[in-house]
Amino acid sequence: MRPVGVPFPGRTETYVATLAHIRLAAASGLVPARAGHFSQVTRQVDGYWSMLTPLGDGAHRFVFGSTTRQPGRDAPVPDTEVTEALTALYGAETRLGEVYGASRFNDATRQLERYRHGRVLFAGDAAHIHPPLGGQGLNLGVQDAMNLGWKLAATVRGTAPSGLLDTYQAERHPAAARVLRHTAAQRVFTAPERGENVEALREIVVDLMRLPDANRYFSGLLSGLGLDYPGAHRVPDLDLTTAAGPTRLSTLLHDGRGLLLDLGDHATPPGCTGQVDVVRAATGDAEHRGECKGLE
Repeated sequence: MRPVGVPFPGRTETYVATLAHIRLAAASGLVPARAGHFSQVTRQVDGYWSMLTPLGDGAHRFVFGSTTRQPGRDAPVPDTEVTEALTALYGAETRLGEVYGASRFNDATRQLERYRHGRVLFAGDAAHIHPPLGGQGLNLGVQDAMNLGWKLAATVRGTAPSGLLDTYQAERHPAAARVLRHTAAQRVFTAPERGENVEALREIVVDLMRLPDANRYFSGLLSGLGLDYPGAHRVPDLDLTTAAGPTRLSTLLHDGRGLLLDLGDHATPPGCTGQVDVVRAATGDAEHRGECKGLE
């Protein structure tokens, strides 16, 4: 298959970092006692940089890297490497108990120009990669799959309207591009070697995030809840009354099937019978009363 390009400025890796979930046998006074803002749990010593976050019950998340040693992205993570980093950063009094999970990541950032090539469709890490800042990669990939799955099934069954499958590209490509942009911004603020100007800018952004409107904006970016597709809006977890009794919208979505929720008295659209769950219900939410919504 021919390369499909990268509309986001294709960034190859500039560092490799290690994420290790560990338990400590002993801890010096340099080890953070509780979780906090990343600026409160970071250290830089002798070419090493790290973020060590307590998780409770003696467990810690240890993210570290070195400006002088760059192991390969797929290189195994031996306990000796974790021990050396802990000693350099937190002193000889800090001793490793066990490593119960470790992997490496880098800051490479790429996105396909097109998520569909004929009969081949791309989702998740096959469509986009970025640094794991903010823990957004899993949500992004799952949302790709949820958006694509029912459209692909309808197309295979021959019940999809013309152009339905192409809406996957139209809806999910901008969503990923947005994540790539703000992980790029986060990368600037969390870089191991950030200068005085970056520190000043970070302080201003932190102050902005304390404002309710700005906090909601950033929370929406990180969680994905700020995303709206053209012509569609996010529906709240409504309290509903169905023929089977009271329930909530989230309960109706537990089996993962498509759902057509009728809050009025509408005719079932052709092609829906047997393909999605059709539920007629009443709600006390005046904003949505009487509507008919298709939900992934």
